[in-house]
Amino acid sequence: MSRREQRRRGNPGRRVPIEPADIEAPPASRVPPAFRPPLSAATIPALALLPLRIFLGVTFLYAGLDKLLDPAFFDASAPTSIVAQVAAFARDSPLSPLIKVAEPYALLIGLPIAIAEIGIGLGALTGLAFRVAAVGGAALSILFWLTASWATHPYYYGPDLPYAAGWITLALAGHGGLLVSRRILAIGAAPPVTRRDRAGRPVERGGPPSPERRVLLQSGILAGISLVVASFALPVRLLGRSSGTPTASGGTGSGGTAGASSSPGSTATATRGPAASVPAGAIKVATVADVSRRGSVAFAVPASAPAPLPAGDPAVIVRLKDGTFVAYDAVCTHEGCTVEWDAADGVLLCPCHGAAFDAADHAAVLQGPTNTPLASLPIVVDAATGNIYLHA
Repeated sequence: MSRREQRRRGNPGRRVPIEPADIEAPPASRVPPAFRPPLSAATIPALALLPLRIFLGVTFLYAGLDKLLDPAFFDASAPTSIVAQVAAFARDSPLSPLIKVAEPYALLIGLPIAIAEIGIGLGALTGLAFRVAAVGGAALSILFWLTASWATHPYYYGPDLPYAAGWITLALAGHGGLLVSRRILAIGAAPPVTRRDRAGRPVERGGPPSPERRVLLQSGILAGISLVVASFALPVRLLGRSSGTPTASGGTGSGGTAGASSSPGSTATATRGPAASVPAGAIKVATVADVSRRGSVAFAVPASAPAPLPAGDPAVIVRLKDGTFVAYDAVCTHEGCTVEWDAADGVLLCPCHGAAFDAADHAAVLQGPTNTPLASLPIVVDAATGNIYLHA
């Protein structure tokens, strides 16, 4: 018997107030589900995830547009093209057998990847098919980790694995309705159902929710918008070509290992005057005019190049201050990223971890983390034709 009942029996005419001690807690098995804290009650509010959502959305949208606007990305002869990247992935990725099967179709694969990045970015920013976009972002990031970032050690230097973790977080949490238009939220909602009230008057009420219908409709709309946005890149790209704006030399992103290359201590052929006759089997890789105008020209060593040339590797030709030309394998000797020519400082710089190499001194290391210089490549400058050749 509770204390409240005891007091009531002692004084029947008196109203006894209820005290907290008088309330008996029901057994755990009888607690209604509404009073049991669900797992969703512990999720982080959408406002806390907003910076992550904006960063990933803008980054993927930019990455997709950047691929479509970059003329070198779909140029099979460029060292930064999707063809060169896939060839590098096939050498050191755990997915190498699958990549080798897809390698002949690299140009066809690059286009849907760029459009998918645009769609994922738009989905994250607008809320259209948000969880579908987040799952797609996680899948692409894991794919990039297994290919582009696989050669990066320690693993936390690579950016793609943190991207995957961020997308998985957004896929679990959702957008929470924050910064999402009501029209977008209404897409795919169940149509209203006409019912009659007690007076017999027709009343329209919302039908039962249909998550599958919502996902399908929003995903289709997001795919259409992505194609429209991607189509805008074509005239912009053609306009850039007609203006004659030179593209930046050098490559970005991670590449494969150096592979079979000439020894780091070998010297590159550097000439200014009339050169000897071009050796048999020499491969034209650039012109004197292009290198002189830009300061450097990036190229890819042909896959058919004979040993000991690093077949398939990205490479770069640099014009030194004294007018001579040198060429180096552009694969960084630290973790395999593609080095770039920094005209301001006059060095070959790794964009991944900051290694710097002196182009005027056989690519000697100016700044770590590596201690090994870049591999020099032998070149011949033909003054008669103005062409630069790579030879074994």
